[in-house]
Amino acid sequence: MLVRIQYKSLDDNTKRAIEAGQLNKNQLTQINASITEHVNSKKKNVIVSFAIMLILFVFMAVSMLSNTALEDKTHLFIFIIPVFAMILIMEYVSAWLAYGRLRSQFNKALKKGYPGSYGEFLV
Repeated sequence: MLVRIQYKSLDDNTKRAIEAGQLNKNQLTQINASITEHVNSKKKNVIVSFAIMLILFVFMAVSMLSNTALEDKTHLFIFIIPVFAMILIMEYVSAWLAYGRLRSQFNKALKKGYPGSYGEFLV
């Protein structure tokens, strides 16, 4: 099974212009609005994805525990906990690729080029 994670990064020219402080406030506001809109939509998708995975995991665990002998339940928990940890790690990595990378690139460039306006345009 092939999984494709779509991610967006800040354009190199835009990143250099922000780091150099070459953009006016209107251009910076437009870029900030675009990034904020992208981040918010991806955040919603990640939250829905995490909720679905959590519900499926709970159903899987309950099903496995209800159909297992009493003495084997401890072994089952030893198996279930790493599986859940791997799911959490994969969710975190996909969330960072979906919106965290773009947000951190913008914020780092903003801190270099516009330290006085950093709090105003922070995503």
